[in-house]
Amino acid sequence: MELFWFIPTHGDGRYLGTKEGARAVSYHYCKQVAQAADELGYAGVLLPTGKSCEDAWIVASSLISSTDRLKFLVAARPGLMMPTTAARMAATLDRFSKGRLLINVVAGGDPIELEGEGLFLDHDERYALADEFLTIWRKE
Repeated sequence: MELFWFIPTHGDGRYLGTKEGARAVSYHYCKQVAQAADELGYAGVLLPTGKSCEDAWIVASSLISSTDRLKFLVAARPGLMMPTTAARMAATLDRFSKGRLLINVVAGGDPIELEGEGLFLDHDERYALADEFLTIWRKE
């Protein structure tokens, strides 16, 4: 079994999903969490996506040189970037990290948050878009 932790790219605190007692997100803290997860033997870390999160791709790319074995499970949302761009970014990050990139395709989510990102599709349309996104990705 492989265990993963997560990088709190929206801040961290005792109460998930609230700002009560929250620690603000910073590069230094994300680096500390990644290094601790790496040293403790976790297989990888999830980098979430959402309007309150720092960009998962940038956070992962900034942390690869601070860790040795840790894999980075980067959340990607079809419809928020072109599939060819996402495929190129993934290929580069995977090469630069020596094969430590994993992708978490997130087709679901809060419709209000997705509309705030410019994605005005219902559930079935988002999953159809994800299918098209991955078909193009695989051809890239």
